Amino acid sequence: MLFGLATIVSTKSVEGFSWKTQVLYQMVYLFRYLDVFFDSQASYLVFFKITFNLVTATMLASFVVFRYTYDAASDSCNIIALAFPAFVVAMMASHGTGLKEELWTFSEFLEPVALLPQYIVCYRAQKVRVATLLYTLAVGGYRVLYVFNWMYKRYRWHSAYHDYVSWLGGGLECVLFADFVMRIVQRRDVIEASALGKAVLSLDENAGRVSENLEMRAIGRRLPLGLSGPGSALGADSALGGGTWNASDRIAEDEGCGLLTLDVDL
Repeated sequence: MLFGLATIVSTKSVEGFSWKTQVLYQMVYLFRYLDVFFDSQASYLVFFKITFNLVTATMLASFVVFRYTYDAASDSCNIIALAFPAFVVAMMASHGTGLKEELWTFSEFLEPVALLPQYIVCYRAQKVRVATLLYTLAVGGYRVLYVFNWMYKRYRWHSAYHDYVSWLGGGLECVLFADFVMRIVQRRDVIEASALGKAVLSLDENAGRVSENLEMRAIGRRLPLGLSGPGSALGADSALGGGTWNASDRIAEDEGCGLLTLDVDL
């Protein structure tokens, strides 16, 4: 995470990085680490939980500072389509009765797909930065270490240890990560999507079209910040600026510029 942030700051560019992945991870860390405010715990745990939130928040801020280097078209993932089903399932599967436990479960279901927008950005890019690949491998690969931790606990305590929610989410995350790694091994500069990757891209495109139709019929415009995927004329500025740009806006701008020029000439 620090490597990714250092790369963005040093190059003054967010090229190759997914803003939506950072949004999802911020949600994961905020909802999972609410226990910092309620439960007594070791100092090193508090340190890392706060650090995860602060680094991710800084990453999000860098997308605003360097917004002109952000490619909204490549970062096309519909995160509403990811977050809403995860929230519904979490409400049904949560073992606890309090809001804190339900949000913790939500974060467990959300984390497996948090890196999915970053994978999609890499699949759509003409050429992927080495720094972006290293960041993606580091963030995605750490979850594999959790699998070994689960195996150890299961071996140590046998049936006394079970965490089906984490196992399910971790398994899905490992499958997506393994598929991404296989693409990198085969080719460096351009990452060609596998059958699974092509299925993800197809779902991403279909989800974007469906959302666009529903939103235009319901509210007459797309959701701000490109949360449900870019529209047919969505640009990088509007993706982080909150509006939707279309051809009529361009005509208005051209007419305005023409009037200003005419006034000056007169």
